[in-house]
Amino acid sequence: MSTNITQLVTDYQDKLKKLKKQMKNPTSDASTFSNKVDFRDKNRHLQNQGGTVTSRHDKLENYFFTGYPYKRGVKLVVDTTSDSSKPHYEPHVAVGGEDDIYGICTDIDEFTNTATVIPITNNFQGYLVAKESSSIKRKDKLKFNTNGELEKVNSSDGKINAMALSDAIELDTEKKLYIVNVAIYGNKGKPS
Repeated sequence: MSTNITQLVTDYQDKLKKLKKQMKNPTSDASTFSNKVDFRDKNRHLQNQGGTVTSRHDKLENYFFTGYPYKRGVKLVVDTTSDSSKPHYEPHVAVGGEDDIYGICTDIDEFTNTATVIPITNNFQGYLVAKESSSIKRKDKLKFNTNGELEKVNSSDGKINAMALSDAIELDTEKKLYIVNVAIYGNKGKPS
């Protein structure tokens, strides 16, 4: 009985040694996981993982959100009354576009219910949600519809919010989800 246990222990230790040879640990292999700890700004933003490009002069704003505005155009909403009929003047963002566009939601934090918004007056480049049946091609002029999705500009409509840098890409055939790489150079929307 004791020989079986000792055999199991030695087998376990051998497997553990083989596994440790293949794995890296930040404590024992510090050179592999080196990180600079100086006080310089590393200019790292959560938005960079979403494929967005902004300038250091752009102002990123955080607002509470309603709905799901990720990678869409948003409008700024201020409710004068809440559900309990008490005054509530905290601004929040919701999906929007057309004449009500305020900015672009580049990131959301579902735990704190906070959206990171780049105002439409700033420069922006990245992937945003496109309308399902818009058939967007490269170099098309785009605008945000009321759902915060990008669609082609009609010749009669003078509002231009973005330029397409790529054709629309279909992400999900079942849910009909499309994205398009766009560039926005300040607000080009004209009020009607």
